[in-house]
Order: sequence, then C-alpha cells, then structure tokens
Amino acid sequence: MMLFEWKKIFERRLNVVAMILGYLLIAVCVFVWISQARFYSAETDSYLEGIEAIHADQEWAKGQADIISEEYVSQVIREIQSHGMDLESDDAYVEIIRPLGDFFYFLAGSYTDMSEKYINRNVLMEIDLTDGAHFYERRMGKITDYLNMDFSYGNYKEAEKDFWIQKAENTVTPFIWGNKCIMDMVLSSIAIGFYLLFVIVICTSTVFSSEYESGASSLLLTTRYGKDRLIWFKIVVSVLFTAGYLSFGILSAVGVISLLFGFSGVNLPIQLWNSVIPYNLTIGQMCMGFFALILLIGITITLIQLFFSSKLRSSLATMAVGAAIIIAPAFFPMSKKSGLWNHINVLFPVRAANLKEMLGSFVSYTVGDCVISYVTMTMIVYTVIGIVALLFIKKGFVKE
Repeated sequence: MMLFEWKKIFERRLNVVAMILGYLLIAVCVFVWISQARFYSAETDSYLEGIEAIHADQEWAKGQADIISEEYVSQVIREIQSHGMDLESDDAYVEIIRPLGDFFYFLAGSYTDMSEKYINRNVLMEIDLTDGAHFYERRMGKITDYLNMDFSYGNYKEAEKDFWIQKAENTVTPFIWGNKCIMDMVLSSIAIGFYLLFVIVICTSTVFSSEYESGASSLLLTTRYGKDRLIWFKIVVSVLFTAGYLSFGILSAVGVISLLFGFSGVNLPIQLWNSVIPYNLTIGQMCMGFFALILLIGITITLIQLFFSSKLRSSLATMAVGAAIIIAPAFFPMSKKSGLWNHINVLFPVRAANLKEMLGSFVSYTVGDCVISYVTMTMIVYTVIGIVALLFIKKGFVKE
C-alpha cells in the first residue's frame, strides 16, 4: 500500500515538475550567491568576484580582532572619529567603511536605537569616548530602553521585561568576532525551504481529494483496510515525503557550500547578526534550529493539507487553501492598536519561517506570570495545530 502511495506522488506530472522547479530554485540561488559575491582588495585596488572574493574575505577577516573587547571597540571608533567625516558620504565609504567591512556596520547597528528602521552611520561620531565606548553597557541600555517604550498596541509587562533582560544578560560576552559570509549562505539556503512549501502544497493536495475525483473513495471505504490502515499509510507517506523533500533540497545546498568553503564561522555568536539578540546560541546552533523549524512548519502544513484534502472533493480547492495559508498572511498588516492581533500575525508561516528576525524581535506571550518566547510559542502552536489536523484527517475522509 505504501509503495502505491509513493507512486501516486511521483507519477503525477504536475508533482514532478513542481519538485524539479523547487530544486532548480535552490541551485540558481546558490549559484547567484557565489557568483555575485564581491570583495574589495586594497592590494590591487579592485574588486574580486565569486569564489575568489569569498576566500579573500575569509582571509581578510583573520587579520581583524578575534574578540570584540571594549578596548578594541574604543580604538576603532576613535579612529573613525579622527577623520571628522560625514559617514553617509561617498568619501567616508572609501576611506573608512570599505576598509572596515562588516565590522563597521556591526558597530553602527549596535549603537543605533532599536526603534529606528535603518542603521544610523553617524551615530558613531556622537559617542563620547572619554571613559571608553561602553559597548556592552550600551547593548543592555538599548534593550532596556526598548522594553520601557510606550507602544500604541500595548506595553511590555514587568514579567516580560525581566524575562528578556535576564536572557540578554546571560549571553556570553565579550563576543567572538569572525567572518560569517559562509554561514550567511547556509542560513539563506535553509530559508529557501519556505518556498519549497509551495511544492509540498501541490504534491499533497491530491492525497485524498483525488480519490473523490476518480470515484475510488466509495470503493476504498468498503475494503478491509480502507477506513484505517490505508488512511494512515497516506498520512505517513505524505509526512515522509515532506521531510525528505525539504531535507534533501536544503542539505544539498548546504553540502555544496561546505564542499567549496567549509563551515567557517559555525562557532560565532548569533549576536554578530544583531548585537541585541538575547539568545545564547552560536550561528551553527541557530542554523540547526532553523532547519528543524522549517521541517516543523512543513509537516504542519502537510497535515493541514491532508485534512482539507479529506474534506474537500477538489484537488484544486485544496491546493488553493494551502497556497492561501502561505501567501495571504504576507499581506496582513501589523496593527497599531491591537497587540493580540500582532501576536497572532507573527505566527503565520511567512513570518515564523524567519528565525533570524524572530530571535531579535523581543516578542513574547504571557500566561499568568509565565513568559513564553516567540520561538517557543511558534513551536508549540505548530505542534498543536499539526496534532489537531492529524486527529481530524481520518474522521474527515471516512465521514465523506
């Protein structure tokens, strides 16, 4: 029976085309990331491109500090201020920003207020270095100021403030510095898994509805295992297909990147992406967690698809429902008045499938005095929804 279900997935022409296009998207993205990589070489006064640029960037980063110490930050900012330039100017880019590379943007982002949408480069010119840069003190000050802000949709509760401040204080400091360009590509490869969800929707939309369309449902439900074992076979095959398809595509992309460049940067702290992130994780751990999250979302959507496939008699209608679940929430605006809606809105797949953004968002949920982080709540919600959908799949098909 299971072999027959596998054949139904892979023998359907639309499914095969969708699967090929999904993997083609990954291949194109990896190729573009590598081919469009650029690195300025001061020795030749020119830009290197492609694989050569990435290797040069890795070597150049080795010449920078290994630890982001208060002394090193003060030294770099003092050097920047000594030029007395507008850091938004082209001349500043050539003389200051380009030589410092990612470290400049890391510093500017670290001192920019959290309420600002864009990095304020000139904030580095305003820092009083009389007693040093106070980098880590400023980090905690930013977080505290943000948590104490007045928001139109509701403010943080004291329990939430204490929760986030404690998490931020528990991160290991000083941060390790290094080149994260490889891990940026790894993270992006995992993020592509979100777009592969469209393939999952296409391939699982016919699991039960095709039985109605062909008229086989009435016959299958009269067989010995039609109301029990057959249904579970369909569910198991669909879940295995989802996990296998997503895993093979993502891990293939990561494998190509690792073969070309290795895994340098895997032990760097995630705070190099955003210094205020309050989670004590390495980039490697974050990537593994992101991969697990994509699989969880994919499997949950698969179970939702199977539920609608068991209830609806049209594969096209089932496919439309799945596509709407993925696409429609992208157009749902955040509310300026309702904190409840905002907390629901951020749980939709299009936002939940962005762990990098999630880790630095300070979104939390309270149940009495218990505070649940955005990451934990996402895992809980998708697990519960998946289980509920699973419980109603059999009932939906048998009832029909």
